[in-house]
Amino acid sequence: MKNKRNSRDQSSAPYQEIPATMYGAFLFFVLLAAPGCSVGPTGSISPGWTPPAHPFMAANGRSNVHNDAYMTDSYAVAGPTDGNLTMTTKPMNRLCVTIAFDSQGAIKTLCTGADGGRAVYLLDPVTLATNASYELPSSTNLGAAGAGYFYIDNLDRIVVPTVNKHIFRLEATGNPPVFRIETDFDLTSLPDPAHIESALPDWNGRLWFVTEEGLVGTVEKGTAPKTITLAQTDGAATVSEGIFNSFAVDESGGVYVVSDHALYRLDADANGKPAVTWREEYDRGTRRKPGQFSQGSGTTPTLIGQDYVAITDNAEPRMNVLVYRRQASVTENRLICRVPVFKEGASATENSLIAFGNSIIVENNYGYPRAIHFIGKLSTPGVTKIDISPDGQCEKVWDADIIVPSVVSKYSAESGMVYTYAKDKAGWYFTGLSGATGKAVFAKKAGEDELKFNNHYSGIAIGPDGSAYVGTLGGIIRFARH
Repeated sequence: MKNKRNSRDQSSAPYQEIPATMYGAFLFFVLLAAPGCSVGPTGSISPGWTPPAHPFMAANGRSNVHNDAYMTDSYAVAGPTDGNLTMTTKPMNRLCVTIAFDSQGAIKTLCTGADGGRAVYLLDPVTLATNASYELPSSTNLGAAGAGYFYIDNLDRIVVPTVNKHIFRLEATGNPPVFRIETDFDLTSLPDPAHIESALPDWNGRLWFVTEEGLVGTVEKGTAPKTITLAQTDGAATVSEGIFNSFAVDESGGVYVVSDHALYRLDADANGKPAVTWREEYDRGTRRKPGQFSQGSGTTPTLIGQDYVAITDNAEPRMNVLVYRRQASVTENRLICRVPVFKEGASATENSLIAFGNSIIVENNYGYPRAIHFIGKLSTPGVTKIDISPDGQCEKVWDADIIVPSVVSKYSAESGMVYTYAKDKAGWYFTGLSGATGKAVFAKKAGEDELKFNNHYSGIAIGPDGSAYVGTLGGIIRFARH
């Protein structure tokens, strides 16, 4: 979160709103073919696979910032297909990083202010009017803990970590609706400091959580948490590893966590306590690159098909996309492939990979600083698609030369499009790319104000009706088809 000027020529013309038939002339995007790198054969991925429905989370596409328990950032529902969109803005003095939807299609979101105030909101999905809100404990610590990650469960309740070592399960009841704490998971027995990044249920309904300080824990109502510390040896000392992202869970009982040193699979032991099943170190590089929260992977692990888990590393001169076998036990190399992406000396991401079919989408956030320091500047461009072939080869399919400073981009299988939030010298744009080619299909300008329209690490969401939403420093924006 840091400030490095983009070394690329930034004299390109501003975005224009263009029809799909003209996107070949849109000069921001370049289609390239490049070889990938494989380190061993593997099984095939069904081209039509979708993440299984988690029994204790809201429906896929609705439950959390990364859409589902596999953290795919993909939707089955169609999103916008052209720039013929109307914009509705809800002015707010808080940034809403995660926009999720309950079973009635209403928005549930967590928003954080520069003053450290935090609240969850129930919003009308069309008008964005506030139907209910609940103030959470505040903090002057403006890190990600207690500020972005939450999930909606199978009963439409929000499960959200707080900044004072609790996890609240909140339900909205009544007419008009009012939020109340249905369950308070008390984690005050954790050692200080303990900044809870994220919480998710495993396939048995057991609640897991991770902290910035490297704790992984489980907790049940009315009981003390059970934890382990992710750590590595530095000489004679044992050093805790930081966790700065959410995690993924699958139906086998696996819980996949990436620290600033390694990727882990954990499973609960007979007593419900987390236990390390396997650990894979990756190249964490030599520095925290501009655009990242830590020196290490900036990704939440993404699960692909029945067999794989993918992250990025933090290597120099280029970051790599890494794909691993995720089973508890394997006889072959766990690492399937390693694919370098983006420019030498200018590659980093702080957002989870998108996964659909046998494909991965990765975006470049290198050079994005704190929002106030991003006025008049651009980050380094890059969005790349990688395919995994049945014989275990990972190959780049296309590179798009688009500037995506920090948004959690999404994919719609129904529309066949990647949705992102881009910037040029003239402003910010909700943008659709062809998933097949990486070329621009449309770019709808959100606005010129470089601070007000900055999404600052928030995620794009596609609602049940196909409208798109993004949280910005000026409020929530809805892009709806005419």
